[in-house]
Amino acid sequence: MEQQNQQPVTRVAIIGFGEVGPIFAQALAHAGLHVSTFDIKLQESATRETILKRASESGAHVADDLASALQGAQLVFSAVTASQAEAVASACTPHLLAGQTFIDLNSVSPSVKQRNSQAVERAGADYVEAAVMAPVPPQGIRVPMLLGGRAAVRTAEILNALGMRAQAVAAEVGLASAIKLCRSIMIKGMEAMCVQSMLAAKQFGVDDRVLASLAASFPGMGWDTGYESYLIGRVVEHGQRRSEEMREAAAMLDGLGMSSELANAIANVQQALAERAAPLVQSLDEKGRLPEWRTLLKPE
Repeated sequence: MEQQNQQPVTRVAIIGFGEVGPIFAQALAHAGLHVSTFDIKLQESATRETILKRASESGAHVADDLASALQGAQLVFSAVTASQAEAVASACTPHLLAGQTFIDLNSVSPSVKQRNSQAVERAGADYVEAAVMAPVPPQGIRVPMLLGGRAAVRTAEILNALGMRAQAVAAEVGLASAIKLCRSIMIKGMEAMCVQSMLAAKQFGVDDRVLASLAASFPGMGWDTGYESYLIGRVVEHGQRRSEEMREAAAMLDGLGMSSELANAIANVQQALAERAAPLVQSLDEKGRLPEWRTLLKPE
């Protein structure tokens, strides 16, 4: 439901404080907004100090609980994992009021976004789905986002005034997420194919020949300048989150009556490499770079 005579945004809440939360918090706090945050991992001793440190460095105020984080926030950003997106939207609804806008940044299926929208709007708040269309680092809050929902146009104007790059694409919830997930099947699928191709080629000792052949077949893509290293590195660093996104793409395809086998296979490749290479992610060099990809794809 559109709000009339929108007041200037001065307070925002960010639920979930993993990769995206601190980046958004720092930019918004620097712009003079009061930023509150809450993450369920604050309740775990193993992760509490890390989140508190991130909050301190980004200028966010850590709330004692979810209700306190949401109180008075005009914009509420949900930035959790795909598996927790629906649970978080449900947990927020008892504490949301008219005049607040819940912005769902999570990479989930259109049907999940639609259920989240119904729950939030029953509480009297506005719901906007946001499809983040590129990696947040290094673009930060300038990362392109597609918005959907009845309040998408107004919310895009508000976010853009705060320095973001948001585009309203539909008054209907679900279409922005469909755009993202259809694209993600291609992007994450290419990553998964690269992992499988290079792992097999390396074991035969023909990886250089395969890369040379790819460079000849697809000139300009970068197969001769390290493109495979970039793709594999993305899986190693973010494969767990990307695998969850692909499970959501599979759910989308199931809902359309299509086969979800490919999306699930992509998810399996992403998850397997992320889990296997997890110890190496901690082995960054002095410039914060991962080990060479042939090390990352070392056979078990």
